Amino acid sequence: MSLRIRWRGPAGALLLLCGLLAGCASEEEPAAPPTSGSGATGEESSAPPGEVVGPPTRSDDHPKWDPVEGLYVPRDDFGSAVVGRDVWVLGGMTGERGNRLLSIEVLDTRTREWETSDVEMPVGIASFESVAVGPRIYSFGGLDHDNDATDFSGVLDTRTGTWRELPPLPHRRYAHTVTAWDGRFYVIGGRDDEGRVTATDVFDPRTETWTTTKTPMAHARDSHDTVATPEGLMVVGGWRGYGPTDLVDLYDPRTDTWSPGPRLPRPVSRAGVTVADGSVWVSYHELSYVLDLRTGRWEEANALPLPRHGLGYVTVGDAIFAIGGCALNPLRDVRDVDAIRL
Repeated sequence: MSLRIRWRGPAGALLLLCGLLAGCASEEEPAAPPTSGSGATGEESSAPPGEVVGPPTRSDDHPKWDPVEGLYVPRDDFGSAVVGRDVWVLGGMTGERGNRLLSIEVLDTRTREWETSDVEMPVGIASFESVAVGPRIYSFGGLDHDNDATDFSGVLDTRTGTWRELPPLPHRRYAHTVTAWDGRFYVIGGRDDEGRVTATDVFDPRTETWTTTKTPMAHARDSHDTVATPEGLMVVGGWRGYGPTDLVDLYDPRTDTWSPGPRLPRPVSRAGVTVADGSVWVSYHELSYVLDLRTGRWEEANALPLPRHGLGYVTVGDAIFAIGGCALNPLRDVRDVDAIRL
């Protein structure tokens, strides 16, 4: 049975998250955003195991992060998508008990100012994924208020501000990735209510139909990141066994085959990963790395000013934006937004 959704109105949700997706602590929602990337102060909580990664990386060869006007609401594990020059941040969760957010915020990267959209999420979910094609934002999967993986599947037309239900995701999941490649969306990895999902579901937005690839995921994991490269899809890091992994897998959609990629210098999970200027950029807590796609070699880059995970991480033009997420010591959701210009 598909997730029941009110497609024309908001619905509040409160969720106690468990395991890897336990909510961060944060202060109450503010009336206005901060004027810079200052973090939200929250109730102290012990850091999850495997999350503290060591001294920050540094580089004189790569740009440093600069603060941008912060989010209105501290949040992590939200959907993010780029529409034109705007970054859309959808839903997610906030607070130590993982309160579900229906609100959507939009960053105009030209003015670097945020506004709260009149449009809201049709349902409260966390750890879902979004991808944009033109003015439409597609969102899939996620964890609902009963701690169940969902087959959520919907599209937001940003021109009209309306959501529309799509055929349900073939395999329920959360902590997965959704990546566009050659006109289709590839839903990879994550977890369902029984464990990790190895099947890769493929959505064709032109016909609005689903298929499932024949070859399962090479190394099943969740809380990873996937980016599109000219040669196919690159799956970076994630959670395997009882901690983050340094695995990088390459998937070629043309041949439905998996192959090993260049391992990360350090394990990451729920990181920020994007492709910009012919390189793959990764940020996770005190770590930032750059992979040159031509040489296949990783280099250290400058760490984020505030170490965090569960953040939005997108490329717009010649800039990368690191948005929100969950910081440590104390564990809390933050409003911080930082950018580098390449």
